[in-house]
Amino acid sequence: MRVLFVTGTLSHGGAQRVISVVANQLAELGHEVSMIVFRRYENEYPVSSKVNLLSMAASQEEYDHISGLRRVIMLRKLIRKVKPDVAVGFLEGGYGMYLSSFGMRFKRIASARVNPVHLLDEGGSRGLLNRIWFRHADAVVMQTEGQIRLLPKNSGWKNCKVIANPVSESALETPEHDFNRPFTRIIMAGRLDDQKDYPMAIRAMKTVHESLPSLVLDIYGEGEDQALIEKEINNSGLEGAVNLKGWSQSILDEYASSDLYVMSSKYEGMPNSLMEAMACGLVCISTDCETGPSDLITDGEDGFLIPVGDSEKLAECIVRVAGMSQEKRTGIGNSAKKHMRDEFSSEMIGRKWESLLKDLIRMEG
Repeated sequence: MRVLFVTGTLSHGGAQRVISVVANQLAELGHEVSMIVFRRYENEYPVSSKVNLLSMAASQEEYDHISGLRRVIMLRKLIRKVKPDVAVGFLEGGYGMYLSSFGMRFKRIASARVNPVHLLDEGGSRGLLNRIWFRHADAVVMQTEGQIRLLPKNSGWKNCKVIANPVSESALETPEHDFNRPFTRIIMAGRLDDQKDYPMAIRAMKTVHESLPSLVLDIYGEGEDQALIEKEINNSGLEGAVNLKGWSQSILDEYASSDLYVMSSKYEGMPNSLMEAMACGLVCISTDCETGPSDLITDGEDGFLIPVGDSEKLAECIVRVAGMSQEKRTGIGNSAKKHMRDEFSSEMIGRKWESLLKDLIRMEG
């Protein structure tokens, strides 16, 4: 089976990590796997030597100098070169593949990474292209049953399937988390944008700092809201207590040296950073947004869920976890790690993708 993945980049995002893991797994299962990347970056997720990796541009700067029409032509040539039986488009790679492959005979799969309503309501040319692309895809992969429940009946999407994100094998292979130390460090990880609602977490930290002044929050990630978040930190008087650390190539090491993971998102699909933190055996607190966290966390057993936007509840939960015994936090962390291993291993998720791809090709026959 010739399988093609199309994506804008292989760097700095949960979707990009999923692409690399699933492509690698399918290659290990013996399939002929190719990947087309629009533009390359230095810090990319690893791709197996068994995957045929193609790119349109060696850098963002080079890609920016390619006209829209030329991009379509270049992508079309690369797709023709691969001759896929089935292709999966992630994010901008999806509608890019759709525009560039008219007249070609292969099955096309779209991937919905957030609440589908957000995709259907998105404005501008990108929103229009996404709506057209998802309606014409032969299948749509979603990450949770919640996303399917939220899909409007008139969406026009067909053959919707749930395949969760695979958790990082490297995270699962980490040793049991060591809680035998003072509770001093909280960690967050993800893009610095409005979706992640870091200002809510900063407001919570202002409250927490009144009773736990030695506690530090380190935020790992990059994004368009960096200046806004820095301003929120300064206005809260939390310089040194809340730190923007940039993007990390060794985030698992950072989890290992932290005492608590927090996610404050307004909405999610299935958050990879939360999955990795749980797989590392770290105690996690997350907002209970419409899709994602409640599929991963059973509140009070392997993590904690708090209402979206509620900085007071987050502060209360942080203080409560900080006051727990080492044994209690170890038990929660071990339960989280077991849940990730039992339900979200890369081999298990790779097999589900393989089954879907084979079913689509069989339908063609």
